[in-house]
Amino acid sequence: MNSLKIKPGLASIVLLLPALFFSVAGVLYPAFGVAGANRLLDTMMAHGVFKLLFSPVVVLGGPLAAFALNAWKVLHLSADIVNDEFVIALSVRRILGHLLWLALAGGLAVCLVAYAFVENFMIVAR
Repeated sequence: MNSLKIKPGLASIVLLLPALFFSVAGVLYPAFGVAGANRLLDTMMAHGVFKLLFSPVVVLGGPLAAFALNAWKVLHLSADIVNDEFVIALSVRRILGHLLWLALAGGLAVCLVAYAFVENFMIVAR
């Protein structure tokens, strides 16, 4: 019986697409004055399927899942006792494809979390 093998690159792009589309649409209007992306996003949000696709769980969870998927392939954590000392080592494999997806997913996740923090941050007078 053949098991279904999911390629990490394809899985990463599928997980990152909603967040990438949402982020690019958010940047195009203020930076370049392109309103078409926002109109397309408004039209898409009128349908139930796209409301689910652009929910915060999918938009924030997709990059985090892609980061975890690629970190699983790239990072290796080991612990051992050497000369009565407890040694923990983190090694990074040089797999360019996974490293690129890891950097893209990590950068996108950091940008989205920073945006969510700044957008919801309130200065409270004391």
